[in-house]
Formats: sequence, C-alpha cells, structure tokens
Amino acid sequence: MQEQSTGTDQILVEAHGLGMRGLRGRAYQDVDLELAAGQAHAICAENKGGKTELLLTLAGRMLATEGSLTIAGVNARQLRGLDKVRPLVGLGFLERVNDVERFLHVRTVVSAELSLCGKPSGRAATEEYLSRWGLAACAATTIDDLERRDFDLLGIALAMAGEPTILVVGDIERDLTEHQSLVLIERLCDLAHHDGICVICGVNDYDLTAHFDSAYCLTDDARAQRAAWERKNLGREVA
Repeated sequence: MQEQSTGTDQILVEAHGLGMRGLRGRAYQDVDLELAAGQAHAICAENKGGKTELLLTLAGRMLATEGSLTIAGVNARQLRGLDKVRPLVGLGFLERVNDVERFLHVRTVVSAELSLCGKPSGRAATEEYLSRWGLAACAATTIDDLERRDFDLLGIALAMAGEPTILVVGDIERDLTEHQSLVLIERLCDLAHHDGICVICGVNDYDLTAHFDSAYCLTDDARAQRAAWERKNLGREVA
C-alpha cells in the first residue's frame, strides 16, 4: 500500500516492496513510500509493529532484506549505500539506539554534539543553540531530570545540529499529553516547511497523523485506525 505525500517537492526517500526479515521473523513488509523534501511525514504502527525497524532503515542504520530503497539518490539496499546515507540523516532519541548518559548535563551533551558536527561548541555558542530550541532553561539540568517534552525536544535539537537533509524521529507520544505531542508535531512541520528537510516521524495514534503532510500505515492495526478515523471525520465508510 502506498500513500503519496502532497505537493511537488523533490522526492528524497523512495521505497518499493521494502521488507525486513530477521531471525525472529518479518519486521515489516511490502512498504511503498515516496517522501518529499520540505514536508513532514508520519509512519503509523502500534508498538512492536515494525515501526522502529523501518525508521532505522530510513535513517541508514539498518539494512532492509527485500525490495528497493533510494535515499537522497543513494541505493540504501547496499551496505556501502548506508555509509553514504547516515551523514545525511539526523536521528532523534530512540531507546537503546542512541541514548545519552543520564547523569550528564544538557549543556555538556549539546556542546559535545556541536563539536562532533564541526560547529562552535563553546559555552556561548552552546547557550545560543539551546535558546534557539527553547531549552536555555534546561542547560544545567541533567538528562535524567528533564521533563519528557524537553527530553524529546533535546533529541530533535541534537539530531539537527549537523543540518541534516532528513530528520527521523521515533517517539512524540510517550509520557506526553496530546497537547504536548501536537506542539512537537508543529515544530517538526515548521522544520520541514521552513528548512526544506524531509521529516519522518513514527506515531502510534493515527489521530496525530492528521497534523502531518502525509501518513503511511505500516500494519493492519494502523490501517484499522485510519478507517475508523475516516468514518468519524469524513462521514463515510472505508473499504
């Protein structure tokens, strides 16, 4: 099943029949995607529905085993292609993938990331970057003491430090109110629309996808959510 993004922006991610099979079975299968620059896209699936594996594939961190995948003109179905893709993609926090030490201060983590990206990373530059993301008040806070909304925003800020072409975000719902999730979605859409990047965000709740430029349902459960949403909001039966 394929759900096209809106608009005529450059397609940065194109997948056909994409799948991943591992020792524990299939993570996902038959994925067809066309994701454009300058737009924010949602990937919807329940927990353990293959969403994380697909997001990591689109971020150049995992290798699909079936189908075709092109990311920014690079064949991402080959290991050497992943080496070219990874520098182009910023990855928000994903549990057990790119966690940071919980005892570190926010200022320390951001300074280190800016330095890795070849950006000014002194105290003044770090404070300015935190202010840009609305995190200045958290500079001296340890990661473990951050509110969940600030933790998620920090993950996005760190992912954007290298000015990526594509931003992949794994979670904007856990321990957040609906309003807090919507605020993060608005920030992601602004990034896509104003900076011209391709934003890809995983969601569990299909209702949130209405606030993105496009949505792709990865599983039967997600497609059932979509059908229920359309019956409720569009007033028609969905096949």
